[in-house]
Amino acid sequence: MTSTTNTVEELETELQEVLLNIDAVAQEVLEEGLDSYEGFMQTEKYKNRIVEIGNLLKERGIDITTRTE
Repeated sequence: MTSTTNTVEELETELQEVLLNIDAVAQEVLEEGLDSYEGFMQTEKYKNRIVEIGNLLKERGIDITTRTE
Protein backbone atom coordinates (compact mmCIF):
# COMPACT_ATOMS: atom_id res chain seq x y z
CA MET A 1 0.00 0.00 0.00
CA THR A 2 1.80 3.06 -1.22
CA SER A 3 0.79 6.67 -1.15
CA THR A 4 2.44 7.30 -4.54
CA THR A 5 -0.34 5.56 -6.47
CA ASN A 6 -1.52 8.01 -9.10
CA THR A 7 -3.95 6.64 -11.64
CA VAL A 8 -7.62 6.01 -11.02
CA GLU A 9 -7.14 2.41 -12.14
CA GLU A 10 -4.33 1.87 -9.62
CA LEU A 11 -6.36 3.45 -6.84
CA GLU A 12 -9.43 1.37 -7.64
CA THR A 13 -7.33 -1.80 -7.80
CA GLU A 14 -5.78 -1.01 -4.43
CA LEU A 15 -9.23 -0.25 -3.00
CA GLN A 16 -10.46 -3.67 -4.12
CA GLU A 17 -7.39 -5.32 -2.54
CA VAL A 18 -7.98 -3.51 0.75
CA LEU A 19 -11.65 -4.53 0.78
CA LEU A 20 -10.64 -8.14 0.14
CA ASN A 21 -8.22 -7.96 3.07
CA ILE A 22 -11.04 -6.75 5.32
CA ASP A 23 -13.25 -9.60 4.08
CA ALA A 24 -10.45 -12.08 4.87
CA VAL A 25 -10.15 -10.74 8.43
CA ALA A 26 -13.92 -10.95 8.87
CA GLN A 27 -13.90 -14.54 7.65
CA GLU A 28 -11.12 -15.38 10.11
CA VAL A 29 -13.20 -13.90 12.94
CA LEU A 30 -16.24 -15.92 11.81
CA GLU A 31 -14.18 -19.09 11.79
CA GLU A 32 -12.94 -18.16 15.27
CA GLY A 33 -9.30 -17.94 14.18
CA LEU A 34 -9.32 -14.40 15.58
CA ASP A 35 -11.31 -12.91 18.37
CA SER A 36 -13.44 -9.85 17.62
CA TYR A 37 -10.99 -7.38 19.15
CA GLU A 38 -8.04 -8.74 17.16
CA GLY A 39 -10.13 -8.58 14.00
CA PHE A 40 -11.13 -5.01 14.76
CA MET A 41 -7.50 -4.00 15.31
CA GLN A 42 -6.41 -5.61 12.05
CA THR A 43 -9.12 -3.87 10.05
CA GLU A 44 -8.27 -0.43 11.47
CA LYS A 45 -5.19 -0.08 9.25
CA TYR A 46 -7.28 -1.02 6.22
CA LYS A 47 -10.03 1.43 7.18
CA ASN A 48 -7.49 4.25 7.25
CA ARG A 49 -6.23 3.33 3.78
CA ILE A 50 -9.80 3.25 2.43
CA VAL A 51 -10.22 6.83 3.63
CA GLU A 52 -6.93 7.85 1.96
CA ILE A 53 -7.88 6.18 -1.33
CA GLY A 54 -11.37 7.69 -1.15
CA ASN A 55 -9.92 11.16 -0.73
CA LEU A 56 -7.52 10.68 -3.65
CA LEU A 57 -10.35 9.44 -5.87
CA LYS A 58 -12.58 12.31 -4.75
CA GLU A 59 -9.86 14.73 -5.93
CA ARG A 60 -10.27 13.06 -9.33
CA GLY A 61 -14.06 13.42 -9.28
CA ILE A 62 -14.96 9.89 -8.14
CA ASP A 63 -17.07 9.49 -5.00
CA ILE A 64 -16.73 5.99 -3.54
CA THR A 65 -19.53 6.59 -1.03
CA THR A 66 -22.17 6.36 -3.77
CA ARG A 67 -21.05 2.98 -5.14
CA THR A 68 -23.44 0.06 -5.15
CA GLU A 69 -20.95 -2.76 -5.90
